[in-house]
Amino acid sequence: MTEFGVSLPNIGMRDPQAVRLVAEQAEAAGLDSVWAADHVVLPTGSTSPYPYHVDGDFLIPPGMPFMDQFTCLAYVAGITSKVKLGTAVNLLPLRHPLAVAKTVATLDVLSGGRAILGVAAGWLAEEFDALGLEFKNRGKMLDEGIEVLREIWTQPNASFQGEFYNFKDVAAYPMPAQQPYPPIWIGGHTKPVMRRAARVGDVWLPPLFGTTPESLAAAFEGVRDMAEQAGRPRSAVNLALRVLVDLREEPDTTGPATRGAVLGPAAKVAEVLASYMEIGVSHFVLLPQARTLDDVQRTVEILAEDVIPQVRG
Repeated sequence: MTEFGVSLPNIGMRDPQAVRLVAEQAEAAGLDSVWAADHVVLPTGSTSPYPYHVDGDFLIPPGMPFMDQFTCLAYVAGITSKVKLGTAVNLLPLRHPLAVAKTVATLDVLSGGRAILGVAAGWLAEEFDALGLEFKNRGKMLDEGIEVLREIWTQPNASFQGEFYNFKDVAAYPMPAQQPYPPIWIGGHTKPVMRRAARVGDVWLPPLFGTTPESLAAAFEGVRDMAEQAGRPRSAVNLALRVLVDLREEPDTTGPATRGAVLGPAAKVAEVLASYMEIGVSHFVLLPQARTLDDVQRTVEILAEDVIPQVRG
């Protein structure tokens, strides 16, 4: 059965209880997963073009609170018991993969095997500059980082020699609760992302931005073709979809297509999601377009009571 998750308000909420309240609501409402976004720092001036907006405008205004995703997910793990806990996405090149491996394994063990690691290379050059990292190397760093994760999660005596990461005869316990390790989702929509998902991903997670059901179906077939060419079963890679949804009483109608948002009413959102479910989307990551806790909670309520039942129909 297709699964549905909702993004936690670790962005933009000044009420520190917002993450807890939405996580508890999502689990009580029967949603399958909750997700947290990731940035370490954001520039206060001009930024690199945001790839998921027609005009390149970043959707997060300066000065918004942006909580650490792993801290939020660990907190949520302690107050929930069923929902999967995912990163959508973790910018793996910004951190040493051995440190990420330790954090994710700990989250997986403490949550009883509920962690999902979504990763991406990143798009914000200024963030890489601030951390002393070469933006141009982010794709290669991500590829190596995923190899490091798989090595340290599966080998009792791990070694790795690469361009960016090198270590010999080390171990990190505990191993993840899920075997061989938590699912690795590959976020993004570009050709390199698709090739990466085909080679090493359990799930390809593109945004709805710039797609149609027909174009995404063709792209997904391409990913599975590449997986087969790499010696993997076609079924080794599944498809998820990241969708901005605006179900507020007064939605932002100033160009939803420019940011790939789906506007209410509930029946319209259900119709759009159903059209993507038909082409093989197995998990939807839904991002409420809201700036208040009340709006987020109302969106989760409508999704659980009206949208998802219609999609599953």
